[in-house]
Amino acid sequence: MRRKSYHGFLHKYQNVYIFIAILIIAGFLTGIFLSQYIDGSDIASLSSYLTAIDEEGEVYASFANQFFTGILFILLVFVLGTSIIGIPLIAFIIFTKGLQIGFSCALFVASYHLKGFAGILMTLAPQVLLDLLAACLISASAIQLSMYLIYSSSNRERLNFQSLADSVLSDLCICFVIVLIAAFVKSTLIVELVKLFNLI
Repeated sequence: MRRKSYHGFLHKYQNVYIFIAILIIAGFLTGIFLSQYIDGSDIASLSSYLTAIDEEGEVYASFANQFFTGILFILLVFVLGTSIIGIPLIAFIIFTKGLQIGFSCALFVASYHLKGFAGILMTLAPQVLLDLLAACLISASAIQLSMYLIYSSSNRERLNFQSLADSVLSDLCICFVIVLIAAFVKSTLIVELVKLFNLI
């Protein structure tokens, strides 16, 4: 009997990650392309949104909001994975993630020119990396789950759903931890980095 081992979430869904990467890159390029059609007056109003911070906001309230929003996203993608039609919906969500990133990067450059690259590295990249890490893992897990459901409904062969459930639950736990870290970073470190960026 061939022993199956858990190689870590970076290698666990290797083929699915390729599919997700293509969607993110396509969305990123689309966001950059669509940003060219933004009116100059709209750029001025949107640029303030990119680096806006609530000076009077409490760290705990910001943390709770970020954490709650992240958990809802993780659970939404997971629920979609329990459906045989979940794959196209998850693919659309991942594409829009890339679209938002591309649009935000283009908006930084359009608003601040060379300074915009510093804004991308200081304020956008830390958030995007953590968000994408959680989004890619739960999306890959949900897509794999949806594929298993499609396979089991079209074939009489029984799958090991106990092993599948354990795998998905471990992915959920990892995503919750990533969302927790991301919420803390966004409510503390990113706020300070935005303040620093505004001083440049």
